[in-house]
Amino acid sequence: MRYSKEHKAQAKAAIVREAGRTLKEGGFHGVGVDGLAASAQVTSGALYSNFANKEAVLEEVVATQLGIEFAGLADKEPAERRALLRESLRVYLSDLHREDPGHGCVMPSLSADVARAGDSVREAYRRRMADVIAILAPAMRGKPEEQVQLAWALLASIVGAITIARALPSGDQAQAVLDAVLASVMQSITDEP
Repeated sequence: MRYSKEHKAQAKAAIVREAGRTLKEGGFHGVGVDGLAASAQVTSGALYSNFANKEAVLEEVVATQLGIEFAGLADKEPAERRALLRESLRVYLSDLHREDPGHGCVMPSLSADVARAGDSVREAYRRRMADVIAILAPAMRGKPEEQVQLAWALLASIVGAITIARALPSGDQAQAVLDAVLASVMQSITDEP
């Protein structure tokens, strides 16, 4: 029986969604192809019918999931973008995000794996990061080049905060990291030019 292109696309999206969750939880080297397939409730053969190898799965996860936390800010006027960004940052720098990497951002969970991956994965990462910066920059103050610089600083701060908070035992110190970075980045997003 032949499946329609739409069915195949839906099946591939489901594999990417579940494999992405599994990769974010266990890391690229922490789970094999069989584990990725099992998480998506497909056979390893079905996974290979959609992807050439495990690195191709990582590439698709990066290409489709990196930065989705900020997608709702696109095409908004600067003031609305800043307000939405503040809300997004409160969620991003929360215990919920710290404790649930599988449903969280790709960047703190998989950036180290991407750094060790091949050129196509790294290029997908670069493209998506450029998209994220393009979404964040208009929410920053200053001239366009300053906005880009501030967007990079904000992104590096929040990704670093989640990474460090996850590495610490749960408790006051992990919370202090999140609170400190949230306070800092909130000060950088002003309504003043």
